[in-house]
Amino acid sequence: MSADPLLARVTRALAQRYAVTRELGSGGMGTVYLATDRALGREVAIKVLPPSIREYLGAERFQRELQIAARLSHPHIVPLYEAGEADGLLYYVMAYVPGETLADRVRRDGALPLDEALRFTAEVGEALQHAHEQGVIHRDVKPSNILLSRGHAFLMDFGIAKAMSGESGPAAAALTATGVVVGTAEYMSPEQAAGDKRIDARTDVYGIAAVLYEMLTGEPPFTGPSLQAIVARVISDPPRSVHTIRPDLPPHIERALTGALAKTPADRPAMAQQFVDLLVRPAGRPTRRLPRWAGLGGAAAIAVAGGLVWWALGGRHRAPPAAPAAMGPPPGMVLVPGGEFLVGGAAGLALRRVRIDSFYLDSTEVTVAAYARYVVATTRPAPWRTAPDSARPVTAVLWTEADGYCHWRDSLGRLPSEDEWEAAARGPAGRAYPWGDTWAPGRANADGIAGALAPPAAFPLGRSWVGAVDLVGNAWEWTANADSGRGGVRHVIKGGGFDSPPENALPAFRAVLPDTRSALANTGFRCARAVRP
Repeated sequence: MSADPLLARVTRALAQRYAVTRELGSGGMGTVYLATDRALGREVAIKVLPPSIREYLGAERFQRELQIAARLSHPHIVPLYEAGEADGLLYYVMAYVPGETLADRVRRDGALPLDEALRFTAEVGEALQHAHEQGVIHRDVKPSNILLSRGHAFLMDFGIAKAMSGESGPAAAALTATGVVVGTAEYMSPEQAAGDKRIDARTDVYGIAAVLYEMLTGEPPFTGPSLQAIVARVISDPPRSVHTIRPDLPPHIERALTGALAKTPADRPAMAQQFVDLLVRPAGRPTRRLPRWAGLGGAAAIAVAGGLVWWALGGRHRAPPAAPAAMGPPPGMVLVPGGEFLVGGAAGLALRRVRIDSFYLDSTEVTVAAYARYVVATTRPAPWRTAPDSARPVTAVLWTEADGYCHWRDSLGRLPSEDEWEAAARGPAGRAYPWGDTWAPGRANADGIAGALAPPAAFPLGRSWVGAVDLVGNAWEWTANADSGRGGVRHVIKGGGFDSPPENALPAFRAVLPDTRSALANTGFRCARAVRP
């Protein structure tokens, strides 16, 4: 018999659907348990809310709010599977993400390195941007609601803060009397702290800025001996300059933080993506314009985007991207939903529309460490004389070796076709770059910004629409496409390298190389596989 009466109660109440294993963690908003979905055989995390919250919300409102949150689908939002009530307990079921919370990480290690803090901020910022575009405000962005797994950040608990924030008066007062705090004072925006119900995306912008402040300094912008003291400081005091704690920070990082932590919402960036953009590029630094030949791509992108909007409003002349597979992608891969995509428009290829089936693609380039396991297992020759940094992308790999690695790793594995590769990088509208139609310094390891190959995801702000990183810059990448011109069979490479100028780091740009190691010093690869055999 369990020594924890709540665990025993939850185990009994959900026994028909879930096998509850153990507690993962607990806090003021509930307790999280690890469980196995009996029907699907997958591990899940189940959060059970305190009885006081059930009395405040009621089961019907709780489920209504969670249904809204369950519609969110983004690589950096923890998926919500279901919500319900059992034996008088309100609960909801999420994907299980192995790892630790950002709060645990900061508590253990203190301030994070700048590049890692910015990467996590970018990932959470993109998740918030997606939610805001769907009309959902998180309202409780904080380190304990951010999960870290395999070097990436995932935001959870959408819907709960929203459900908790909609009441005032006696009901809210009664809830506060039970000891449950609506929101978290250290990361709460001034308007939230003051009880203003008219909040919008700028509240989440404040929250993510407060989280970044803590990642950079080891503590939130405001602390105090009591909840009331912290709230008073949030409303009236300016935060301590981050530069006094981290004098090595670039000035534009401090400017971005100061703006996002402004007391008045109107003085903050309006959306999460605007805040992330300020962290990447100092204010006033111009973006590089596209070469003239790429103008067609931009115009066509607008046309296609308009067509997709038309479809959403009721038109039926073009199919949207297919829905993601229910079981999710294999580890380390992202799903590229099938549909129509705009590809080409550079290097002598006409801009054209193609239809592609759904497929999975590695989220990062294959690393030296991963390829070394293949070398050991197959006794194939290594593409290096002295092993390079194991975290960087593997390069100088022959096309036949790259294709062989993908088959070795997964019986369905293969190199992506050129059209598939572009679809993953450009999206249905055929954007010039993964992030938009203009070059933005700092979003990709290209144009000599780092001067060398970087570990995967070191430039997270260049992430594509499906969550793949480094599709522009870092290492050129093999595709499956052959080109039988003079000199025998050659294959197409895409994406540019760390030293490529922006006009060659376009996803539409291509080069053709022989299977000769001396020509492949900056060429790597990533694998693909079909969703269905």
